[in-house]
Amino acid sequence: MSLLRTENLRVQIGNTRVCENLSIELKAGEVWGMLGRNGMGKTTLLHTLAGLREPQQGEIFILQRRLHSLRRKQLAQQLGLLLQQQEDSFPSRVIDTVISGRHPHLSQWQWESAEDWQIAQQALQQLQLNHLAQRPINQLSGGERQRVAMATLITQDPAIMLLDEPSSHLDLKHQIQLLDFIRKQTVSQHKTTLMTLHDVNLSARYCDKLILLLGDAHIMVGDTRELLNEDNLQCLYDYPIKKIDTEGFPLFVADSL
Repeated sequence: MSLLRTENLRVQIGNTRVCENLSIELKAGEVWGMLGRNGMGKTTLLHTLAGLREPQQGEIFILQRRLHSLRRKQLAQQLGLLLQQQEDSFPSRVIDTVISGRHPHLSQWQWESAEDWQIAQQALQQLQLNHLAQRPINQLSGGERQRVAMATLITQDPAIMLLDEPSSHLDLKHQIQLLDFIRKQTVSQHKTTLMTLHDVNLSARYCDKLILLLGDAHIMVGDTRELLNEDNLQCLYDYPIKKIDTEGFPLFVADSL
């Protein structure tokens, strides 16, 4: 089932052409990754897919409906966006931040139900944050704040998750734990996830399909195992990359010039 689809999408920011005639289809149970050098427009494209920016051309469909036909509340019920940086205007508790993920599912004057609070508590437990539930949000480390943002998104329970550098600020252990959780959620609950990443090896491990932003609207889209090779990655990063075959997943390392 297609959850997010684009038709002939053209996105540009300033003089940077991100994509031209991009047509992709993200289906239930799929994890997608987006790779590219700095300044290629990964975040811009992600924000466009989330409805925060207008494309210069083309259409975006959310569960077969045109994105621009959906009200913001309707869109938030189906699509969730994780930003690179989290900004907190008020020093609320962690649990109060996480429960805000339920707001798209409530009417204007409706209070959160016992079920809503249970969903939020479960999200904290799943991300091993329940011990921080009463902690003021402005007293967290960058990694803890990133995991709280992910818990808020899980509480929102959208069918489509767009994640901008979800593993940023996290140490190795928490990177693997979070990406394991994201993949499990996506597959078991028939969601679809698209995430921007800087680590090629994490992409190889967790993504079914990839979008490679090569620059000047040149894009490669396809299965991860087909796209991730030395030639494509050297073109992507403008630097020689060496592939090392191991059991399970290949490893890609920077080679010498």
